[in-house]
Amino acid sequence: MTETITMADAKAIIENQIEELARRNKEPEWMTKIRYKGLETFEKAPHRDPIISEEELLQFIAKPEVEGIPEKIESLDDLPPEMKALLDRLGIDEVEQKYLAGLAVQTDTGVIYNQFLKEWEKKGLIVLPTEEAVRKYPDIVKQHFLKLFRADESKLAAYHTAIWNGGIFLYIKEGLKVPFPLHLFFLIQESALAQAPHIIIIAEKNTEFHLIEGCTSPVLTRHSLHLDMTEAYFHEGAKGQLTVLQNWPEYVHTRPMTRAKIGKNARFINTTVTLGSGKSNIGDPHYWVEEGGHVELNGIILGQKDFYVDLGGRMFLQGPGASGINASKSVIMDESKVITRGVIEADAPKTKGHISCDALLMSDKAVMETYPGLVSRVDDAELSHEAAIGKIREEELFYLMSRGLDEEKATQLIVKGFLDPMLKDIPMEFLVEIRKIIELAVSGGM
Repeated sequence: MTETITMADAKAIIENQIEELARRNKEPEWMTKIRYKGLETFEKAPHRDPIISEEELLQFIAKPEVEGIPEKIESLDDLPPEMKALLDRLGIDEVEQKYLAGLAVQTDTGVIYNQFLKEWEKKGLIVLPTEEAVRKYPDIVKQHFLKLFRADESKLAAYHTAIWNGGIFLYIKEGLKVPFPLHLFFLIQESALAQAPHIIIIAEKNTEFHLIEGCTSPVLTRHSLHLDMTEAYFHEGAKGQLTVLQNWPEYVHTRPMTRAKIGKNARFINTTVTLGSGKSNIGDPHYWVEEGGHVELNGIILGQKDFYVDLGGRMFLQGPGASGINASKSVIMDESKVITRGVIEADAPKTKGHISCDALLMSDKAVMETYPGLVSRVDDAELSHEAAIGKIREEELFYLMSRGLDEEKATQLIVKGFLDPMLKDIPMEFLVEIRKIIELAVSGGM
């Protein structure tokens, strides 16, 4: 039987965690004060999560230490076998063999592996666990930490502010173009755990990079929570890609919070591939786009069992010629439910924005809801939206089956063709695994 935790209990536990994290991370006083600000606002902050009640939220207690997991490891071979198997599912062996820099692994509440070539640090590329960056680069972190969010926005934001640990600090010096993708992997091993990494991305003028996040977990006995916060800053002419691959089981709730400032003529492409059967509610992402800047949000969703995802994003086109695209493709199976919400606000001349939502319903109980929003405060903005929701057409199946495919293979081919346009930028080592998962799901093998 799960022990009931009151608000007073939760606040006391969080305070103990703050003190333990401050001690273990040897963090400066200013960061500990930020944590206490989160604690102070936690009780009164609003809570509007559609799945997790306030009572359930109190059950997610982040643990500064997890038994059996080393704080730091020198090689992935040092991981326990079950954790190594999870990483293998995400293709990490191939990643490590192919790329010798920019690989980090976080399990539960701390980064335990960070493989990085020092020669790139000399060129101006910094990839560090965020708690380490707080110590090594306090001035830079202080200028950017929690500047795109407020701790009192919600209970989840306040909770994250208080107990964040892990995540990555990524800094790219002006003019540097990183020729290889950077990888960050999140694992959750413990039930009833809140994993709260904080990610800061700073791309100076005329830089280029690609960050890939992978997320997974074994089948847990109780619900756990992945509560990451990403703050991204793209300066003039910077180009960045963030690709997130999520394959959480049904007992993991994910509540990612992402916000980004896109500077003049900068470009940001954010692609999220959501597989598995977890529960995800993306916490009010914001993107502020300056003159000539561009942001593109791509969502690829495969919903199974009673999967639930609520995603979207608010784009603020603030400079002349700014543009944004918010696009999603969903394959919704069983009793899954997908909700997409996209809002584009045009506040400057010659801005362009487009929202699109396509969905394949694979069962009579699958549900898709879409809520686009377009707001223009200027005369010459070009804003549009489109949506297409339906089932696989019988004539498509008939055509493929008449060419010798059985119904299962024909269905897999149609689903693959439906999703492939958005998978074009996914690295091959991950794309192979994604396609395997899709094939298994469509054939009923998962």
